[in-house]
Amino acid sequence: MKKKFMWIVLMGAGLAFCSSCGQKAEPPQEQAKTAAQAQAGEDAGRAVVDEILATFDQCVADAAALAKDKPEAAVLLPQLEKLYADAGVKMAALNAKFLALRDQDIFAFRRANGYMTDNRPKHVHAKDNTLNAAYVYYNLEKGERAVVDMLSSQIVKLLDDAVKQ
Repeated sequence: MKKKFMWIVLMGAGLAFCSSCGQKAEPPQEQAKTAAQAQAGEDAGRAVVDEILATFDQCVADAAALAKDKPEAAVLLPQLEKLYADAGVKMAALNAKFLALRDQDIFAFRRANGYMTDNRPKHVHAKDNTLNAAYVYYNLEKGERAVVDMLSSQIVKLLDDAVKQ
């Protein structure tokens, strides 16, 4: 009984080996084409993420410019809301590009997601450095938590909206 089983296993392995020997390898041109396509997908993903981060950085710079002269909260809040609404439209369009990448090439999308994960903290930290004077003024001197919330967390939601799935 054991001999029959071993014989069947060996025959099955031999057939599997022989059947795979006749398959042709992918031509070098096709390999190069797929490598080029993969690189193009990765480049497209990085470009979208770079555009998202650049839009975020621009929004931070604009918010800092609005808060620079330390206007009253009643004046600054509507300006920030308008700025974030405009940036939100841009981020929604970038989110559509980001999700289109997912539909076109899931591997490039995953690499782009990793690229975002690697670079997002740097930009959020830079935001805190840029807006630090405004945080100090509106939080410690004026006690305006609504302004601080707009400058610290609401602006980051724009970045989250651009990469939501």
